[in-house]
Amino acid sequence: MSKGIVNTARQLFFLGDRQGLAFRLFSYFAITLVLILSLQSIAEMALVRVLLHLPATVKTEMLDLAEQANVLLDSKDNEGNIDSHKLAAWEAAQSSYLFVLNDDFEEVSTRVMHPHFKFKLRFIRQLDTILEKHVSKPVIGLPLRPGYQLVVQFSDKQHPAHYFPYYFAAIQFVITSILLAIFSLLLARHLQQPLHRLQAASRGLAEGDFSIRASHQVGNSVTEFNQLAQDLDDMAEHITLLIGKQKKLITDVSHELRTPLARHSLILHLLRKRCPQEVSGLLDRLDNESTEMNNLVSEILEFGRLGHENVSVKLVPIQVESLCQIQVMQNEMDLKPQQLLTVELDNATPMVLADSRLCLRAIKNVLENAIKYAGDNAVIVVMVRQQDHYVEVIVSDDGIGIPPQQLERVFDPFVRIEQARNKQSGGYGLGLAIVKEAMLIMRGEAIAELNVNNGVTVKLRFPIQ
Repeated sequence: MSKGIVNTARQLFFLGDRQGLAFRLFSYFAITLVLILSLQSIAEMALVRVLLHLPATVKTEMLDLAEQANVLLDSKDNEGNIDSHKLAAWEAAQSSYLFVLNDDFEEVSTRVMHPHFKFKLRFIRQLDTILEKHVSKPVIGLPLRPGYQLVVQFSDKQHPAHYFPYYFAAIQFVITSILLAIFSLLLARHLQQPLHRLQAASRGLAEGDFSIRASHQVGNSVTEFNQLAQDLDDMAEHITLLIGKQKKLITDVSHELRTPLARHSLILHLLRKRCPQEVSGLLDRLDNESTEMNNLVSEILEFGRLGHENVSVKLVPIQVESLCQIQVMQNEMDLKPQQLLTVELDNATPMVLADSRLCLRAIKNVLENAIKYAGDNAVIVVMVRQQDHYVEVIVSDDGIGIPPQQLERVFDPFVRIEQARNKQSGGYGLGLAIVKEAMLIMRGEAIAELNVNNGVTVKLRFPIQ
């Protein structure tokens, strides 16, 4: 029965696991408590030895009294004996209660000793004695000429134990503070290292890096942290498998759609030759739907290809201005009647490391997105400038913009911002998603910002060579 209770308690408080957090904390606190109590005891003993002695001034005064007593012992009365009356007058005149005694502990002078003082003669102490930790009136014995000694009752007003509680309280506070600070730092360091590694791993997962594995970084120093890291690794692996299956499904479906779409286009081509003229409008509508479907499949395949881990790119030095000029010339014919496209290029910007095809595709998608969704009367500006270690391609417009709460979602795939996109304007939310993937592959980044007045600004940052 008792053994079962012990096992239950060990499982409940994780005391059976020496790597467990509960056992570690218990060990740290137990060691800290033992050290605090031990050091306080040692400090108290050292304090007793250092402080609980007769003060040097008191020792000097007692030695002076002993010399005076020796002088008085040499003085004789008319009969040649010790002048006891003179000795009694000297004893009574002192500030301390004292007597000159013979070897039988009898008074030499005519003064009568108090019974309590006579009782304390059993506990006479030497001049270098260690006093008690509490205030008292010990009797100190000083040797005189052979056969005599001077006994002095030490005044409680001069006892160093008056200040001993303050000294010991200060030592306790200092020792406790130092040990707690040291062990707190050690414990915090011991716990913070795996926590920081778990935090870095979770942050990497949040940023989309599902290749991170935290268990080998955290190690087995603490069981709970290692189990948490294992769970984090399992979650990352599961997410990786799901994303891989999703990408494979999208790619496979897109490839499978190619064949029926090609047949659909061929049938439309044959129907145009056989159908009467009055149904040509319907055929044109079918042709437009087929073209739109082909474009969607192409974008899905491109997005899936860019998201594949083994995608190969060739990063070479490129002048971004030249690519912007090429793309602007191609997109000018797509402008709406009331739209205006202006270009501000700085030909002094340095070369960047990028893939020419992906770079051109990213600029094209951003520019087409601005033309399509900025509005019929928008002014679109394309700029290239150097900013720190990047060259930025900036496409901004003064159009209708997007809601601030949806700004972070513009680069997500298949996201359609209702304020800016509708079925008539077209688009399936893959253009900017492809831009984001392309920039990540080229070790750059894509940023979307809201303008102060109206419209949206998209920045493509390319790392300088």
